Amino acid sequence: MELWLERILWFSVIMVTLVTVGYPVFLALCWPLVRRRRQIDGAEREVSLIIAAFNEEAVIARKIENALALDYPRERLEIIVASDGSTDRTDQIAQSFANRGVFLLRFPRTGKTGVQNEVAKIAKGEVLVFSDANAFYHPDAIRKLVRNFANPEVACVCGELIYNIDGAGAGASERLYWDYEKFMKQRESDLSSVIGANGSIYAVRRADYVEIDRDLISDFVEPMTLVLRRKRVVYEPEAISVEAASTDYGVEFRRKVRILTRSTQGLLHMRALLNPLRFGIFSFQLLMHKFLRYLTPLFLVAGLLSLAALAAIGRYQALFLFAVAAMAIAMVVARGVARKRSNPFVRACHVLYYYLMVNYALVLAWANILRGKRLTFWAPERKDA
Repeated sequence: MELWLERILWFSVIMVTLVTVGYPVFLALCWPLVRRRRQIDGAEREVSLIIAAFNEEAVIARKIENALALDYPRERLEIIVASDGSTDRTDQIAQSFANRGVFLLRFPRTGKTGVQNEVAKIAKGEVLVFSDANAFYHPDAIRKLVRNFANPEVACVCGELIYNIDGAGAGASERLYWDYEKFMKQRESDLSSVIGANGSIYAVRRADYVEIDRDLISDFVEPMTLVLRRKRVVYEPEAISVEAASTDYGVEFRRKVRILTRSTQGLLHMRALLNPLRFGIFSFQLLMHKFLRYLTPLFLVAGLLSLAALAAIGRYQALFLFAVAAMAIAMVVARGVARKRSNPFVRACHVLYYYLMVNYALVLAWANILRGKRLTFWAPERKDA
């Protein structure tokens, strides 16, 4: 029994290390050897900017003003606010911009993916750009996105999300996590295709758009469906969208449970892409970046339980005490220390707490999947003014 406990412990440690550290190292090492040459141009394609919104009265005016100020020929940029059954002043505010060429399309409550499916049928642009109401673009973001469609193999382009933060806390940890994600997205893009896109800023060639089930998360499943059809999904780091990061762990935790539930559901839906005989290196990327990462809570729990059992019989006691103490201190500091404090110790505690929070959110996401719970609708939790 002791031997098996030790095997489970070190297998768990190895798997967590491979997923979190080994895979990014692999990408860094192989990227210079097999990266693809980018094919871009300066063509000003017809673009439809689609802003899905549900009860976004706090930010929708700023978002529309941001869209109108983009450095892109106005006659080639169609701006559509797609209201998903909003019950606040979102529709009235969007309608007030009609004399400036902004279109408001009202839909019954159907969820973000369902709304995007409907707008894609009637939008006029050669390129569809999907955005969130709280995502504010740099002036050249549209130009930087659409230049990648010079390559006929490219059907989807994912832009870069930057979080505005203030001090330590949930927002700082989220931005650190997102920097880690962006590193992998860039390397994956050069190797084959990006694993999914970002809901705040991504573009799809209209001719390639595929209508997907409204219960699925569009910014993950739509790009993966295009890869399934032998198209490429690329990353454009110079097409920048800015959002205010959440400073509240409670809000961030609920957001993670929702996103991870829908992403896990989407991954299972797209499991055919895990076949390396058909999709080569992309299957390995999907396995490491998503599938095994989503199983990380299993490895963590198995490792901690085996470590506890070994400590009970006199083995690895110092390691067990260190692990428990680290988690306890991280929880106390992250929940109790003012967010504006930013010394290295406090930041480290926030990062560890964030890591534990995300993995607990994954546990709840898997529980939702096993119970057959669908998260088609949700309301924004914002304090934007």
